[in-house]
Amino acid sequence: MKKVLIVFPLLLTTLILSACQTKTYDIVVTLYPQYDMVRTIVGDQDLTYTMILPPGVEAHDFEPTSRQVIQINQAKLFIFTSPKLETWALDVVDSDVIVVDLEAETEAKHDAAHPGEHLDDHEHGHDVHYWVSPHTQIHMVDAILDHIIEIDPEHATYYTENANTLKEALGELHIEINSIENASSKPIFFLGHNVFSSLNEEYSLNIVSLTDSFSPDADPTSAQIALMISEIKTNQAKYVYFDPFESESIAKTIQSDLKSAYNYEVTLVPLHSMHNISKDQYKSNTTLLQLWEENLTNIKLTFEMGL
Repeated sequence: MKKVLIVFPLLLTTLILSACQTKTYDIVVTLYPQYDMVRTIVGDQDLTYTMILPPGVEAHDFEPTSRQVIQINQAKLFIFTSPKLETWALDVVDSDVIVVDLEAETEAKHDAAHPGEHLDDHEHGHDVHYWVSPHTQIHMVDAILDHIIEIDPEHATYYTENANTLKEALGELHIEINSIENASSKPIFFLGHNVFSSLNEEYSLNIVSLTDSFSPDADPTSAQIALMISEIKTNQAKYVYFDPFESESIAKTIQSDLKSAYNYEVTLVPLHSMHNISKDQYKSNTTLLQLWEENLTNIKLTFEMGL
């Protein structure tokens, strides 16, 4: 009995110390795109920030730990992607932290910049992957900038300059993608879930996904795989795309099936959906702009641009 009485106080002390030792941040974000935007805007100022989705972890089914919930509520600013993706986001907040529904605020920025053209008027307004567009990301940057200035108005000019530099780079990418002639004329075969509908509509691309589902948990059926293989052959595609974060395995299987069954060879190339990045990319501070540059270079392969 004496041992039990000793253990309980020790356990209680451990739990209290754990809660006290939870590292706090000024800004907590859920997903990689807004993490990189915050990192770029904050620059070398003293605001601290963190992404609660660990590098290398799939975004769709993620839920925060109790320690991360504490971090959210101890922050000045909490930025989440969408109530459709992070269904838990509003339920965990019980403090005065500024909460930013980035999808809603991005839509508001879009509507202000393009009067009479509402984001919801487009099919991609209902796409949980709304961030997969450099044009949309410009509006995301504006929304995030407003709230960073809200918590640190003293450095508003510095933050605005950093945001403008990022927006200019995204704007150049926007122009480059728009410069692809007859963009819808060639299908871009993507061996993953339906991530790129926003990009398709925005730039008249024809990215054909292996599955129509917005979730990567929807395993492709044998019929879907067979149809994709048939379409790749019919269109004589040289390049086939995959998300290196989540669909490389199925891509290699389809590549192998094409070779073994039909002696048809394709080259697999990455197409980033930007849900998250790998641990190695996180350590090397990989940026959104780097991912977009790689995407654009690889998309151009289908159109044999620059070959």
